[in-house]
This record gives sequence, C-alpha cells and structure tokens, in this order.
Amino acid sequence: MARHAARVSWTAWAVAACALALVLSVHRASAWRAAPGAQDASSTATTASGTPATAWFCPMHPDVTSDTAGRCRRCGMAFIHGNPFDARDYRLDVKASPAALVAGRPFHLTLRVTHPDTGKVITSFETVHDKQYHLFIVGHDLQTFQHLHPALQPDGTWAIDVTVPTPGYYRILSDFVPTGGAPQFLGRTLVTANFDGDLDSQRASLAPDVVFSKRAGSITANLTFEPRILTAGEFGHLQFELTDAQTGQPVTDLQPYLGAFGHTLILSEDLLDSVHSHPTDWLEGGIATGLGGPRVTFEGYMPRPGRYRSWTQFLRNGELNTVSFTFEVRTLEDAVRLGRQASIPSIGPMLLAAHRSR
Repeated sequence: MARHAARVSWTAWAVAACALALVLSVHRASAWRAAPGAQDASSTATTASGTPATAWFCPMHPDVTSDTAGRCRRCGMAFIHGNPFDARDYRLDVKASPAALVAGRPFHLTLRVTHPDTGKVITSFETVHDKQYHLFIVGHDLQTFQHLHPALQPDGTWAIDVTVPTPGYYRILSDFVPTGGAPQFLGRTLVTANFDGDLDSQRASLAPDVVFSKRAGSITANLTFEPRILTAGEFGHLQFELTDAQTGQPVTDLQPYLGAFGHTLILSEDLLDSVHSHPTDWLEGGIATGLGGPRVTFEGYMPRPGRYRSWTQFLRNGELNTVSFTFEVRTLEDAVRLGRQASIPSIGPMLLAAHRSR
C-alpha cells in the first residue's frame, strides 16, 4: 500500500521461478517468505499418529505456518489456529427466496456451511479482514460485480438480501474460514426466472484493455504489471498508482476498508480460476492512522493462460470506489517470444530453463 513494493526484475523473476512453492489451491496460492517460527507445510501435514495436523497460519496465505501465535511476515495478518493442510471443500447449501428470482427485485439469500465429514452445521468462523464471510456475486458474462457480507443467524446460517441488475446467470462465490479448518472459496450458480437464454449465451467474451488507466469515483487508477508480461503458472503483481481524478496529485489519504487499503478479485474468462487478494505491503504507511496510497500492490497466481478480469476496491472520503481491468496471461513460450521482441534477450533462455527444470 503506502510502502513501495520492490520491483521484480526479469532476472529475479526467472530465478524465483525455479523455487515456486507448493500451493494448496488456486485461491490460496502465494509464494510468501516464512514467518518467524514457520514450518514446512509438506512436513507437518499430519501428526505422528496420522491424524490431521493443526497449526497457526495466515488466513490469506495458508502456506505460511507457525507453531505459535503471531503475524504473517509478508502481509501482517494475525495467525489463526486450524488445519491449513486440509484441502477438502466444506459443503455449502445456497437457498434463494423466492425461488423464482427476478432481476431488479430483491431476494433473500441463505447460505449454510456443513462439515465435509460429519455434516454438522458450522457455527464458528474466523474473522478475516474484519468479516467472517465475504460473498461475491458476479455475472457469468463478467459484467456485474458485488462484494457483500451476509449476517450470521442464530441457527448458524448466513443471510443477506440481494438484487441483481439484469436477467441471466450469476456466480455466487463464498470466501470464509471455518474455525479449526482451512480457508474456503466455494462457488454456486443462480439464474433469474425472467431470462430466456441459456448458460452458453452468457459466457464471457473479454477484450483485454489497451489503456490501463481508469477513473473510479474521485480516484484515477493506473495499473502496471510485474513482471510486465504475466505468465501462467507464475506469481505476478498488479501494481496500482492512484491519483486524484480532479487534480492529478498522488492519493495519500486512502482509508482502511475491511482491514486493508484495497481488495481485489480476479476471475478467468471461463470462471474456473479465481484469486481473492489483498495488498502485499500494508504494514507500512499508516494502517493504524487510516492513511494509505498512492501505490497499492496485489499478488496473484494465474494457473492457466487466457484472459482475466479484476475488480479492485479502494475506500476514500467514505466512498467505495471499484475499478475493473481485463488483461492477458501468457504461456511461457509466448512470454519468452514477447520478451525477445521487447529487446530483453536474456530472460527467454532463463525462463525456459527454469520452467523445464521443475
């Protein structure tokens, strides 16, 4: 956020490719340095008796673990206690009322989480970025985006009233951490009753942005990528430089929103891959004083080549600003070719050698 993230050179990126960490899932993937007391997740997945292990871990980066309470060295979040090594999905039941949803009219959404083994309703959840449950509603055509927070009910379910703007299919994405478990990112699909098309007609057809500068409320967001050419199967950074939309001056008065100076959701064009990311550099620059900017950096792992859309949110002067960008993620071979065309001859052989050595 306020701290300027160190720029990743092409050479450093190529070397880092050789040491890509084991990822628990696409959403959980992050190549973080270990915090003090951190352990190798692969060696602590089970106890000596073979029962599932528990550890202190970062809720946003579960591969950062510790045997004691503390904070994530990379993002500063407080560790929680659970089982980050359990990659199973919990069960999620979604019920809409009325059952026949109509675009433009509010409907009631109820979400119930149960344990994958016992079927018991989960009633205890960890607080991550000021909330226990983050809910995203995204149109299948990737034209609609909502970031919501349902309320926990006495029976353990979560409830919220929702309105979708246009007829069609919508993807409901749930992000939460059950107490004692591992982070969950679960998707379900809803369709409005007044939609006369099919799912195939709703498939997104994205065109990458040509200019990576857009206005959102009082902010102009300028986006650059590190490395400049994002590559499938590698970690990349989305780096925002924020200026005032009226004066052009750097924004230095971002307010914390849900415990961070920014939130971003990244989805692949086919909705199969997703990243929910928060700034990698929010420790420095005044999270306690409520001041942030002008640079905010997010890390993401895009596993496949293709087109992706991001929605990033910033809070300033009490106004929540959402800006969206569409970008391309390349194959390693394409990245090498484009790098050569951009007169960076040394990176091609290094990238290819690093990739093939895995």
